[in-house]
Amino acid sequence: MIVSDLGSYGGSRELMGVLSSTGLNELYPPQAMAVEAGLLQGRDSCVIAAPTAAGKTLIAEMAALKLHFERGGKVLYTVPLRALAREKFEDLTKKYSRVGMKVVLSTGDYDRADPWLREADLIISTNEKMDSLIRHHAPWLKDVGLVVADEIHLMGDTHRGPTLEIVLTRLNWMNPKLRFIALSATIPNALQIARWLGAKLIESAWRPVPLREGVYFDDAVIFND
Repeated sequence: MIVSDLGSYGGSRELMGVLSSTGLNELYPPQAMAVEAGLLQGRDSCVIAAPTAAGKTLIAEMAALKLHFERGGKVLYTVPLRALAREKFEDLTKKYSRVGMKVVLSTGDYDRADPWLREADLIISTNEKMDSLIRHHAPWLKDVGLVVADEIHLMGDTHRGPTLEIVLTRLNWMNPKLRFIALSATIPNALQIARWLGAKLIESAWRPVPLREGVYFDDAVIFND
């Protein structure tokens, strides 16, 4: 699927123009699957389960751009680590600030509601910071229309998982009509997570570079095939 095909699946002229301006010409198979499943046509939540580098982030970005151009509310983008939050902030600011999307980063003080975030269109935050914002009853949370939960497979992690689960549960309780786009590596319980979120599961094993298994020994690699 090429970018110009998105118009047949609910993609606006503005959205297609922004994607083309970033140098994108053709979608990866998991991205095309998400579009064909209604990513740009409805408000259904989705769990995207695909290998690393298969293009999951762009799926979330397309959903965020759709919301932005429709003026449908704020986007929350939650990640497990501060370093990843910084990386996403720099990338998304570079790509989308020129179309009027105000991207901000919030990962610091856990003792404030950060009312200044009211002015943001896309808020990138760690799960722990988002938990703090919810507990401090940040008033702008009622304006959120889309939540992107990156690395949702970490919900099974004994250290970070409980906070992520609480954040998503409370956001869904605050607004049952909230849309979630959850991004995950390929895991066996992706369907269970999708059912928990009331979301569609879009699952793919496609990789941009095939994964091969081998053993390096004595200056040579012996592959299993």
